[in-house]
Amino acid sequence: MRLVLLTVLLLIVGGCGQNGGSGPAKEVSGEMSNGSVVLTVEPVQKQDGIEFRMSVVNHSDEAVAFEFSSGQKFELIVSDKEGNERYRYSKGKMFTQAFQTMTLNPKETYDFTDVWKEVPEPGVYDVNVTFLGRAEQLAVLRAGTSFEVK
Repeated sequence: MRLVLLTVLLLIVGGCGQNGGSGPAKEVSGEMSNGSVVLTVEPVQKQDGIEFRMSVVNHSDEAVAFEFSSGQKFELIVSDKEGNERYRYSKGKMFTQAFQTMTLNPKETYDFTDVWKEVPEPGVYDVNVTFLGRAEQLAVLRAGTSFEVK
């Protein structure tokens, strides 16, 4: 029993603090033995808001099964240059509380979008996305980038 607890503790501690950078990267991938799974986010300014185009791509040769603990597949947060949160995807929403599974086959892409239905004042903003699906062989998938509203 102690060996199991020690192993779990080491896995948790080993998974923390892997980013190492001071700012968000364009994409963060979950490495696998034969390839990777990558999350990307692309903000696009439209007339009536900011559209966020996101993708999870399985570049590996193995299928990856993601498990979700609710109907929420991702969390997206937009902050201004002072670090103030300006938009959060989940704010004011309710999600089903049911376990779901999604399998991403080799070389397959899962695309999804969100629209911030407000055009903020001109300036530079940061967007950070976390894919909430958990896969046994992968770290948490995160992506972030800065964008300018004109």
